[in-house]
Amino acid sequence: MRCLEARDALLEITTGRTPPDLRRAVAIHLAGCPRCRALATELEEAAARLRAVPTPVPPEGFWPDFMRRLEERLRRRERTVDRLRRALRPILLPAAGLAAAVALVVSSPYLRPPPPTPSAAEQIAPYVTDTIRSQLTHLDEALGLWQSGLEVQEAGWQPDPLGPR
Repeated sequence: MRCLEARDALLEITTGRTPPDLRRAVAIHLAGCPRCRALATELEEAAARLRAVPTPVPPEGFWPDFMRRLEERLRRRERTVDRLRRALRPILLPAAGLAAAVALVVSSPYLRPPPPTPSAAEQIAPYVTDTIRSQLTHLDEALGLWQSGLEVQEAGWQPDPLGPR
């Protein structure tokens, strides 16, 4: 055990609130360390002097008088808090309303519903040219044949060799 650890434990040992294994470790340290042994002696003497002091007895009527003064002090504090509340009430209500209005204004962009998403037809409408529109009837026919389980080639349909115009 080091001196610092022993010195920390000495006060607890002096008051008698330590486990036996800690007392043994400190006793072993004190046997080999004169500085800590001197400190332990000083602490024991101080504790003995404190134990010799009689327990103070308050004068007659101390506790009732103490309680009365404490209650007066608490009432004064309550009156001060009540005065402060009354003084701040006209300010706090409008301030709370203003804070609520500011919160509503600040959060309003987040409270609005999102703009409607255009349908797929609306999204591609700008890109559909007359050439694409002329091919749509052929595509519709091919889709119908495919869905009916026939192969497109058997029906005699051939894609336009020039591609979309």
